[in-house]
Amino acid sequence: MIKSFLAGAVLCSVLPAFAATNLVTDGSFESSGVTAGHYADFTGSALSGWTALPGSAIEVRNAIVGTAQDGGDFVELDSTHNSSMLTSFDTVADQTYELSFYYSARPASTVYNGSFANGVVPADSNWLTVDFGTGPITLKPAADTTADNLWQLYTATFTGTGSSMSLMFSATGTDDSYGASLDNVSVMAVPEPATLAMFGAGLLGLLGVGLRRRRGR
Repeated sequence: MIKSFLAGAVLCSVLPAFAATNLVTDGSFESSGVTAGHYADFTGSALSGWTALPGSAIEVRNAIVGTAQDGGDFVELDSTHNSSMLTSFDTVADQTYELSFYYSARPASTVYNGSFANGVVPADSNWLTVDFGTGPITLKPAADTTADNLWQLYTATFTGTGSSMSLMFSATGTDDSYGASLDNVSVMAVPEPATLAMFGAGLLGLLGVGLRRRRGR
């Protein structure tokens, strides 16, 4: 049992070195420079790694109207009106990739009591559309009845084309300045099963050599 535990411990310590690289630049928007309790709008390519589509602004928040899922910053996609943001990354042909991101409907607040029942922003104000080359997909989760973001993880896989691919997020609900929040966006290559098998076999071989040397002492 002790040997099994040690093997697991070694495996856990080695695996992070083989972790895939996030192809999305600043997927958690931490380069914005926004300080806690504030927000700022970014137009054009002012936000590192991202482009606000013409007529749009990327609103980055830090500990205001909710907290981030990762780090301090997150994006609100319905700033003064519905907006869209775009990033791109290079892919390898036929390589499988996983897209992941966190989404939350806008938190409830007593400030909204004059506009929304019980201060809860309706679900249809928070629709989010994502397009990663397979066509737009619209997410329509329930309204958030809490006072903070309720982050939900969404994932999808796709196949690389061997060229640059685009990833776009858009607010597509009611255009009322109360919209969806986005954070911790990543695109990572998925290791092929054969690669994992070879890595596992090599690791077990190294463990075996270590055990034999200990026994020989």
